[in-house]
Amino acid sequence: MFLEVYAVKRSEYTEDTFVSQVPQNKRLIEMTGARVRHSSLFPDRAEIILPSKTTFMAAESYEEIANRIADAIDGISRIED
Repeated sequence: MFLEVYAVKRSEYTEDTFVSQVPQNKRLIEMTGARVRHSSLFPDRAEIILPSKTTFMAAESYEEIANRIADAIDGISRIED
């Protein structure tokens, strides 16, 4: 399963979502062993924790990511621009 998101390292995140939604922040994350959780810092955002323990802040909520994973086709969930 792959998930495409706009994501930045938690330490580099800004509350302005549109700052994060730029091509250089688009990532295709292989979800095996990764976790998604609600952000404790920003209630409208999700955090993606990779098996390496790197944490990315997604420019989406937990619910939005969970819905995209549930609706994924052929093992990949792409961002709809």
